[in-house]
Amino acid sequence: MLSIRPGTIEDAQAIAELGRELNVHQRDPVENFTVEVVRQDGFGESPAFEVLLAELDGAPVGYALFYGAYETGFGIAGLYLCDLYVREEARRHGVGRALVAAVASAAKDRDKNFVWWASKEWNTEAQAFYRALGAVEEPVVAHAVFGQAFDKLAAEGSERQSEPSAERTRTPRDP
Repeated sequence: MLSIRPGTIEDAQAIAELGRELNVHQRDPVENFTVEVVRQDGFGESPAFEVLLAELDGAPVGYALFYGAYETGFGIAGLYLCDLYVREEARRHGVGRALVAAVASAAKDRDKNFVWWASKEWNTEAQAFYRALGAVEEPVVAHAVFGQAFDKLAAEGSERQSEPSAERTRTPRDP
């Protein structure tokens, strides 16, 4: 029997394992999403995300990791579905649909108006599944800053914020 429930700190090991499996599949780094990270960032003092866990006959087979989002173009709040993963042996049994539906239900319960997510261009199987859910596809180029580039940009932002406002000047290239 399939059940979808909120993840708890006691599920940190299972969530970390599922996340590792997803990261292997997505060709992303696998060493960073640890049990400790799940405990701290998902269930700590100020959680950065929430998790719904899918279980078949009591065994974890998938998860959805999500957090708040806002769309300025429509002036509405929603949820961003960061991770959606179902183990290979549990696919095509309604688990993925049940997880996305549960995230949509959580959004609706919180007076949110959408759920959005992204997929890698090569993941055509996932894209076909999302179309079957009624998802709208939009071509998007994602950008992220990590590592040294992130540190450098953050330091620049920190320096600008600490400047006295009278001394701040805008150049024609500043946004």
